[in-house]
Amino acid sequence: MKSTRNKVKKIFKNLDKQIEKMNLKRKKEKQRLVSKAEVSLLGQMSLLANEKASLVLSLAQTGDMDALLVMNYVVKKELQKILKKEGFIYDEDSPLIWIPKGAKFEILFDFKNVTVKSIDPESALVSKAIKAIDKNKALIRQAIASEKFPRLVDRILKNGGKLENFL
Repeated sequence: MKSTRNKVKKIFKNLDKQIEKMNLKRKKEKQRLVSKAEVSLLGQMSLLANEKASLVLSLAQTGDMDALLVMNYVVKKELQKILKKEGFIYDEDSPLIWIPKGAKFEILFDFKNVTVKSIDPESALVSKAIKAIDKNKALIRQAIASEKFPRLVDRILKNGGKLENFL
């Protein structure tokens, strides 16, 4: 949904500004600057933030953000504050999410202090089909029926999934 993509953009634009403020303060105090942060969105949030996927699939809104974070601790704490203000929480179990072979990450936003990437929709769907079957049956059925994810069935099968789970 466009509104989710815009919300995601707002969150990371805000984080970018906060890092800029931190670095200005650190510069004045002759401290080491905070390095550029990298966020890789996973799971439902990656699908919601992807315009093509969100147009094709009926996606439930989520309150948590699954993402791999490469950032300083102070930046992570700032991100958590910003997420809370926007009605989200960072899922600390995000690093445990299974990422299928062949997954690609596409840049959504590249700000001065933050790069935001998102796993490709098909890989997010494969992950859901393999590791969270019951919760995602309707979503996977819809994705297969849409024919917008041409390698989805093959990738599910190659990764040990069973199509009968989605019949």
